Amino acid sequence: MTYAAQRGNEAEPGLLRKALRRNTEVFIGENMKQQQIQTTSDSAAMFRAALPKEQREERVFVLPLDGNGKVLAKPILVSVGHADGTAAIDAGAIFREALKAGAEEIIVAHNHPSGDLTPSKADIAATKELQDLAARLGVVFLDHIILGSGDAADGRRFVSLAEQGI
Repeated sequence: MTYAAQRGNEAEPGLLRKALRRNTEVFIGENMKQQQIQTTSDSAAMFRAALPKEQREERVFVLPLDGNGKVLAKPILVSVGHADGTAAIDAGAIFREALKAGAEEIIVAHNHPSGDLTPSKADIAATKELQDLAARLGVVFLDHIILGSGDAADGRRFVSLAEQGI
């Protein structure tokens, strides 16, 4: 899936986001500065690179983008799983980090160490909460991606909730 349809013709970014982007220096490396996220595969690859090889607990990341899908920072870790392995998808922490980076668009991802890519009821509820909060903040919420370990039957090791209509 491409993210072009979700971008549309959004309003000019707010003054706060412009100021934060100018005044916040986030090291992302020269190669990443020009990287543009256009598809779910692009974003999944970027999140996968941020995961440790051994996945014992869930980790939640946000990828801040400008209004054209250009990467503003490497995926930012916002939550790590508890003793039971699950991580809370904290909307406040996600948007705090995204706005610090000057994001106009965001993609959120978390991993399922079990490898099961099926979104839980909590995953779906968190996605809807993030969509609602993004709309109120004037940020485009592009996707919530679940990363699995191993190889899925179709060769993909992730699922896009946007592709599922969520």
